[in-house]
Amino acid sequence: MEENNQGNTEQTSSGTIVVAGQRPIGSNSLQVAGTVSIAGSRPISTSNLQVVETYNSMGIRPIASNTFRVVDNINLSGMRPIGSSALVVSENYSVFGNRPVASNTIDDSDLLMGFLD
Repeated sequence: MEENNQGNTEQTSSGTIVVAGQRPIGSNSLQVAGTVSIAGSRPISTSNLQVVETYNSMGIRPIASNTFRVVDNINLSGMRPIGSSALVVSENYSVFGNRPVASNTIDDSDLLMGFLD
């Protein structure tokens, strides 16, 4: 295997492949509680996420606790919740596939992300 002058490709008998270069690792506040060996060694970080249940679909997936208020549901490509929030959206839903449109000037981005989620 030969490496070129730029250091980001390698020549093999099968052809040229691009390889990741050395990347700097900066300091941060990530606290690692352990590691898991899935597709390499991946860190497990600590958080304040409260897992209330798990769902077994293509692996064990956590269901986190939240304050999302469900007022109804709709059966559109599976059961989907309809939530209640204080986000002000346009009453005219005739554009963008009959989807609600909110203002671009939103102070609380977490509220918007909860609405979109």
